[in-house]
Amino acid sequence: MPSQKNIEYVQKTRERLKTGKAFYFTDFTGLSVQSLEKLRKELKKNNAYYLVLKNALGLLAMKDLGFEENALRNLFVGPTGIAIALDDPIVLAKILKGIENLKIKGGYIEGTFLGASEVLKLSQIPSKQELLSSLIGSLNILSNLVGVLQSLQRNLLYTIEAMKNKEAK
Repeated sequence: MPSQKNIEYVQKTRERLKTGKAFYFTDFTGLSVQSLEKLRKELKKNNAYYLVLKNALGLLAMKDLGFEENALRNLFVGPTGIAIALDDPIVLAKILKGIENLKIKGGYIEGTFLGASEVLKLSQIPSKQELLSSLIGSLNILSNLVGVLQSLQRNLLYTIEAMKNKEAK
């Protein structure tokens, strides 16, 4: 029979995990307390957070949320921390990749399991903000092209009008 303390831990963990869009499981061995606090502050700025989990109880909380147990078992080995993205999962992957001594074990994005190598590949994708900036830049180029085409059309009309006036004289 599980203790009341463990039942409350699983419920509290499950409630915190419910809101996540992406989950990245990490091994934080070798990470100093200062580095962990710095990571938590960085994640908070980017609408994410980091939890250190007890393996057996964390596994129960994730199973309760409907995640696949076989893939989870491999993630809950050794010291386990989980970074949870509430918005953009790519930004979170980039942040985690940049932390020294933090090993990424794997993750889940919208219910799909990713291995460690796939999470690292994901971190190389431009963020949502970078993609939007690129799109806006492309739109500016198109806007400039439209302006050039309109000026060519206007110049052609002025030339035709000038030739017509010259012939009329």
